[in-house]
Amino acid sequence: MDENPEPMDPEWRRHARTDAWLDPKQARKRRTGSRRRWWGFAAFLVILAVTTTLVVLAGRRSAHDALPPDPTWVPAIAPVDLAHPFAHTPADTWRTGLDGITSPAAADIGSFKADAVAAAYAKVRQVIAAARLDPAVLYRHDPQAFLALFALDARPAISEALARKPSKDGRADVSSYLTRIADGHRLLGQGPRSSGTLTARPGEGPNQLVVDAQFAIAYAFGTAHPEQLSGPRDIVTFLRVDESYLVRRDTGMFYSNGLWPFHGESALSSAGCAAAEDGFLAPGYTNPETDGPGLGDRDAPGYYDPKYPVPALDGCPAR
Repeated sequence: MDENPEPMDPEWRRHARTDAWLDPKQARKRRTGSRRRWWGFAAFLVILAVTTTLVVLAGRRSAHDALPPDPTWVPAIAPVDLAHPFAHTPADTWRTGLDGITSPAAADIGSFKADAVAAAYAKVRQVIAAARLDPAVLYRHDPQAFLALFALDARPAISEALARKPSKDGRADVSSYLTRIADGHRLLGQGPRSSGTLTARPGEGPNQLVVDAQFAIAYAFGTAHPEQLSGPRDIVTFLRVDESYLVRRDTGMFYSNGLWPFHGESALSSAGCAAAEDGFLAPGYTNPETDGPGLGDRDAPGYYDPKYPVPALDGCPAR
């Protein structure tokens, strides 16, 4: 920033103080020269004021952009940065992997001591990680490590469900259990993010424990044409899940001990609809161009916030 050097010049100050002692004509000439210098200084002050105002306004816009995103909404139109793909979405404040899915401190529940409850939480976290985050399932569509986490007698029914194609009859299929990325698509290196909770409660029998999992996972997809994206809905897909697992022990000859699937429901938002119909996950930019939601339209909050019920429908037309 350039400043007028004359007000800081001791010689200039000496002349300014002695103007009144000079001959009136000479003093008038000196004052005229000083007036010109002051006009220049005044112009500098005006420019400085305008610049300061612009900086303040820019700062306010930056502060506005830095506000936390709405936890229950993804805008249809917003800047997209592949280096920060979750910006402007609820997942911008979520943690990476399963770190966003928390559980309370383990305590005694029925016949299950605190350490057994903690082990049940850890087992369910293993299942969610294997089903929703493991590259073997995501890209190779290999469920073997996932199946191995369940009780021996539970595996045949799960295997049958995994082989079943999606249908309208409400029966569990592969997409109810696993997240499989559609061929030709890859997730960005930042990894999925999650938000949710695990809670334990007594089962119906004395040697049963139920763990309820309520969570959402956001998957950010890569693209070779980021300039064609209109907003984060195009690359960030949300999976919302409510499911329960039953831990059995000392069940005798009728059931094997271990973890059993107990209940589950899920919904997708900002997903590729054609892939979803076949039980796969793909980004929203694979959908045909439509008018889409208006700027003020809002999804059901349950797509993003596990405190709300899972929406009854995926964010795609009914099959």
